[in-house]
Amino acid sequence: MTLTQWMPFVETARGYKRFWLAGDVSAGLTLALLSVPQAIAYAIMAGLPPIYGLYSCIVVAIIGSLMGSSEHLVPGPTNSVAILISSAIMTSTLPAVRENPTIIIPLLALLIGGTQLLFGLLKLGNLTQFVSRSVIVGFTAGAGLLIALNQLAPLLGVEQPNSIHMLEQVWRTLKQCPDANLYALAIGVASILVTVSAPRWLPRWLPSPLVVVIVSALVVVMFHLDAKGVKMVGDLPTNLPRVHLPFFGVRLFADIADAALAMAILGCIETLSIAKSIAMTTDQRLDSNQGCIGLGLANIAAAFFQCMPGSGSFTRSALNFVSGAQTRFAGVFSGLWIAVLLVVFGRWVHYIPLAALAGLLIVIGASMFRWHHIRVAFRATRSDAIVLILTFVSALVLSLRQAIYIGVISSLVLFLRKAGAPHLVEYDLAGDTMREIGPKSERSHPEISIIHVEGELFFGAAELFEDEVRRLAHDRNIRVVILRMKNARHLDATAVMALEALLKFMRAGNRLLLISGPAPGVMGVLQRSGLLDEIGRDCVFESEENLTASTRKALVRAKQFLGKEAKPEVRVFYEKSHVEKQQGKAGI
Repeated sequence: MTLTQWMPFVETARGYKRFWLAGDVSAGLTLALLSVPQAIAYAIMAGLPPIYGLYSCIVVAIIGSLMGSSEHLVPGPTNSVAILISSAIMTSTLPAVRENPTIIIPLLALLIGGTQLLFGLLKLGNLTQFVSRSVIVGFTAGAGLLIALNQLAPLLGVEQPNSIHMLEQVWRTLKQCPDANLYALAIGVASILVTVSAPRWLPRWLPSPLVVVIVSALVVVMFHLDAKGVKMVGDLPTNLPRVHLPFFGVRLFADIADAALAMAILGCIETLSIAKSIAMTTDQRLDSNQGCIGLGLANIAAAFFQCMPGSGSFTRSALNFVSGAQTRFAGVFSGLWIAVLLVVFGRWVHYIPLAALAGLLIVIGASMFRWHHIRVAFRATRSDAIVLILTFVSALVLSLRQAIYIGVISSLVLFLRKAGAPHLVEYDLAGDTMREIGPKSERSHPEISIIHVEGELFFGAAELFEDEVRRLAHDRNIRVVILRMKNARHLDATAVMALEALLKFMRAGNRLLLISGPAPGVMGVLQRSGLLDEIGRDCVFESEENLTASTRKALVRAKQFLGKEAKPEVRVFYEKSHVEKQQGKAGI
């Protein structure tokens, strides 16, 4: 790989134009103003001190923007990663983790980043496209509901109960409703109303979350609400992130390894999907593997600077783009602006009420229900609906990381089920006319069966294909089976073994198996595996330019085997759509 492939920012810097600087700097400031309240809220959602979210918006944003593939994507703390961290802390088997959650963050970030870096180096970035979007829609909806439910305690101004399961925690919170702090509840409800309505009348450069935290902090100071039981964020360090080495322990590693894998997978999927959605507007060519590498390096850096792990943020990335960002350096400037704001205004964060942040997070959780995508998934196919429901329910009943695994596995299982289920239609060929044989139709005493093999003949389809052909070959009237493999692709070892078993089955009944029209790739597999010699080279007829030439030659060989001079009766197994297409070409 060249230097620009390893370090994408080098190519951006080489072609950088001076008049782009103003757009990148101003977009970075706008992005920083949104990121500060979000970072604090996400850190609190994860059960971490607010500084972990702010440091993430500095370190992860700068490294990820420099090393990622997209010019506009800005990584950092996100709602999905925050709720997964919270879930990992709540379900930890180590009491020390629940008492001091910060001890797992460096190692967690290191494992997440290392896994994502490995995905990119092994060229596995494109594999994320095989995870159904229904998994992400179901997961985000479940996570959004959990986010909103998790904020009930700070919204009511009551103690956050300790519980391993989120639903149990919600029940314990609701039992404290009679003890709710009305001042905190008023601040929280007002925050929700302002966050939802303010974007209609505020200028674009002034995000509504920033207005909420500033105004709520002023209200707390003016009316001395801290003395009336309203809980606040508390003191925040005003220094910049410093290097800290992650603590590694075998028990700690075993406790968080599966959570790290889930976060790594989800982070890559989120980051690449967001980058692709923005690239559709900018017409930028993306490298999925470099996207994983950039995110992995950003999270590895986070492990050494007291940052919570991050991934691509759609809200911040979209704001970055519409605010006039020209290049990836806008994300770098956003991190630098946050560093300045932290040093200058960091001491004022102390007065932000937790109820105001709870209101922000409830709005964020509600926004994660993407109703249009949910409707599309339910109306598209039954498989999409099943995957979405499974993932959503798993997020609520089980843990979020288990929900990701269940969603991914169920989508792959349903995909393989579709890809591995051949659909064959039986036809009779009388003269030049083909007709479909229905369940009650009479057959014309066929002795030759032609099976048209369409699509991927890989391990997922091989067994079903073999069973279907065996079922057909049990008809003792059939003496010859011709596999028409012109449109068969991706033959693998499992398919070769299935063909070998079919060949033995046919020969045991003194019958003949012929193959017509295999493409060069399929022919190569047959030859390298030794199956070509086992079948007999005189029983395999390679593909020719004429679509039916190899099949006609196979029919001649079938007649020789049957000892017939007359044109034999033929049963044809075809994909229905293929038959209609061929009939249209032939004018039948």
